[in-house]
Amino acid sequence: MKKYRLTDQRTLLGIVSKLTSTVLQERDSKQKFTLTNPVAVNDILKSVHITITTTEPLLSKPKSLVCVLKENRVELRVKPVNPYQDDLLQVYEILIEPLERSAKRAAIEDISAYEIKMAQTADLGTVISIYGKTSIINQILTQWQVHLEQTLTNYGYFIKKVQIGFYYAVDTQLMEALATSKAPYYVRDANRRVFYTDRSFYSPKKLTEIYIRSYLDSLLLNNTKSTLIFPFFANGKVLLGYFEIISNLPDLGNPSLQSDIEGPEGIGSLLTFLEQKAEEFIFQLEFAYAKDWETAIRTTPVRDISQDGRGISMSLPAGTNIENRTLGSPVSFQMVINSSPYTFYGSLRSLKKAESDITNIGIQIFQCDKPEGMSLLSTYASNLIGEAVS
Repeated sequence: MKKYRLTDQRTLLGIVSKLTSTVLQERDSKQKFTLTNPVAVNDILKSVHITITTTEPLLSKPKSLVCVLKENRVELRVKPVNPYQDDLLQVYEILIEPLERSAKRAAIEDISAYEIKMAQTADLGTVISIYGKTSIINQILTQWQVHLEQTLTNYGYFIKKVQIGFYYAVDTQLMEALATSKAPYYVRDANRRVFYTDRSFYSPKKLTEIYIRSYLDSLLLNNTKSTLIFPFFANGKVLLGYFEIISNLPDLGNPSLQSDIEGPEGIGSLLTFLEQKAEEFIFQLEFAYAKDWETAIRTTPVRDISQDGRGISMSLPAGTNIENRTLGSPVSFQMVINSSPYTFYGSLRSLKKAESDITNIGIQIFQCDKPEGMSLLSTYASNLIGEAVS
């Protein structure tokens, strides 16, 4: 395995805890940092947070912190937790790469994928605008509304309901404005007229006072105190629709949003969670309308598996005709785990030419034909990586 891609909270915390006495360098700016206070946060994402310090003025917000140890190059992929606190970062992924080609790697050389198939990406915007909510779309909407309601409730939000809509059908001044701005919108407390307008959220000041008063009155008549509207996009960043999260309580009934909206368990982790769920939701729609499935190759070696089992890379030999495939195209492939075949489904995330006209592809995996398949692949990958890294 060329790189070890780690995402598990316990693993990330263990590694960053060992790096508190190490100087790390930002990959692009080359500025040097040290890190302190690694902590596991019990938010909806199961995050790991660190605090960074530097002896010089901050040149830019770090995105990737790198250090070279005795046998490995370690890269921490990070992003801000709070836009007003530059030194607090979330570590969402760690890459570990052996310095020498001869270094011990996870025993992945004998692992292959079979029956790799790809389909044309559906033009969801056109499908939905022409046909509206078909039976297929309605079924997916119902499943995802229930899924989001249950997940958010399990993590301390008080949810009245979740609605999923498409912007082709909007007919209110607010929704038309959100479609134009492509920004999220958050009423924290309709009764007190409190809105959230940081992080590029849409500001109601752009609408007329009469309309906003009428809108808030309609929320209160329906016993709605807070509403978050989060946009999602199809491939090519084409605005498609929105998640509308509705609660009978202010701040979606979540104590963290009420007491410290910009804190570690505040709006940032919720937005990241919704962004991830939007990717999965869009995949479900694209997969339902995928057509013209073609076999790219019967069998090929697996190069890498992410620790959470949701990412995989493969090498396709010269002559494999996939140059016309666009990123986001639906992909299916089979793997044998514990002597049993499993079919996984995902989307094409990367496509790069390598030496000898070999094409390396990366696939984001969303589902399996058997319920236990995703957890088995995750366990399988963790065991491989654990043996090599420990």
